[in-house]
Amino acid sequence: MADNLYADGVTDVTVVGPISRIRFHTLVPNPEGKGDPMPVPAFSVVMPLEAVATLSDALPRLTDKLVESGRLKKVARTRPTPN
Repeated sequence: MADNLYADGVTDVTVVGPISRIRFHTLVPNPEGKGDPMPVPAFSVVMPLEAVATLSDALPRLTDKLVESGRLKKVARTRPTPN
């Protein structure tokens, strides 16, 4: 198995045909020394759409368990409306 990878967040998700690409980033200090950290590309995960569907089913269950255990506070998020 490969070494562990770390990311601060998801940059974007792209779907082409039956394949999806999830791009992740890390955050680095702003070079000017002020303001928000800057995202820097870290790695991509490429997987079939069926695997993305399985992942999307598993993540809400994981979030619920983390909230129940007190390790995570649930934050209400709004989704952008599609154009």
